[in-house]
Amino acid sequence: MKLLLLLSVGSVLLAQPVPVTRKPPDIASEVQALQEALPAGMGKPVPPVPKDFKPHTDVTLSPTAAEAVAVSEQWGAQSNPPAAGADGRVVYSYGAGMPTVVCAPLRVCIIEMEAGEKIVGEPHIGDAVRWNVAPAVYGEGPQTTSLIVLKPQSAGLDTNMLITTDRRAYYLRLISKPTDYVARIAFAYPDEDERRWQRHLLEQRATAEQAHADILPAMIAVEKMNFDYRVTGGSSEMRPVRVFDDGAKTYIQMPPAIAHMEAPVLLVIGDDGKGTMTNYRVKQQTYIVDRLFEHARMVLGAGKKAQKVDISRRSKG
Repeated sequence: MKLLLLLSVGSVLLAQPVPVTRKPPDIASEVQALQEALPAGMGKPVPPVPKDFKPHTDVTLSPTAAEAVAVSEQWGAQSNPPAAGADGRVVYSYGAGMPTVVCAPLRVCIIEMEAGEKIVGEPHIGDAVRWNVAPAVYGEGPQTTSLIVLKPQSAGLDTNMLITTDRRAYYLRLISKPTDYVARIAFAYPDEDERRWQRHLLEQRATAEQAHADILPAMIAVEKMNFDYRVTGGSSEMRPVRVFDDGAKTYIQMPPAIAHMEAPVLLVIGDDGKGTMTNYRVKQQTYIVDRLFEHARMVLGAGKKAQKVDISRRSKG
C-alpha cells in the first residue's frame, strides 16, 4: 500500500513542467540591428520644423500672365452701376463689369435670365459647400424665364459664380452679409437692344419698299399708260402676265411662280436683231425697265435649251 502511494506521488511530480531559465531579450540591440538594416536616412530622428518656415504656395507669374491678371482685375473692378427695374428688380448692364449679388442667411436671392433664355448645365460656384444653389422657372412659351435661387449658410462669404445659357455666359461675384441683401437681379442687354433696333429698321425699310411696290402701278397716271404689247413664246411660268409703259419706263409683271425659280434675263433687241443689256430692276416680280423699247426678249438658260419670250410694242397709228 505504501509502495503504490509513493508511485502515485512520483507520477504527479514527473507530470509537472520543469521551469527553464531564459536570458531576457536585448531590446536595444534589436532596435539597433533594425536601424542598420534600413536604407540610409530612414529610422533616424527628424529635426523639428523651424518656427519661421512657410510652405511654398505661390508661383511667380510671367509678365504676360501678370498683365492678363491685371486686365481681368480691371474688368472686375469696372463700375457697373445698377438701375431700378420692374417688380423690385435690380438691373445690371450685361458685359459692362462684374455684377455683385449681395445675399444674407435665411433670405432668398434670385438671379433672373432673359425671357426665353435657357440655362445649360449646372451653375459653377467657387464655394459650393456654404452656398445653396437651385434652379427655378416661371412663365410659359417664348416668355419662359429661367432663375437661379441663392441662399448663403452664413455671413461674411465672398466667392464667384458662372452661369452658362444658350445665349451667353454670366460671371458674378457673390457676397453674404448679416442682414443686407438684394432680393432679385436681372440684366439689360445693350448690344442685343442695338441688334433688335437694327432689325426693326431693316423690317421697317422692307415694309416701306413693299408698300411702295404695291402702290407703284397706282401712282402711274392712267392717261399715260400703254398696254399695247404682244408677248409670244416661252412657258407659262416665265411668260409675263402684263406689260405696259407710262411713256418713260416699261413694266413687265411676271407670274408668282417666278419667285421660286431663276429669273430670266431681259435683253433689248435692236434693228440688227442682236440683244443688248439694259438698265432694269426687279421688285415684287415686276421688271422695271428705265426706258421704252420696241422689241425685247427674256432669256432663261443658255444654248439650244434656252427658253425665250419675245415682247413687242405695237406702234400706234
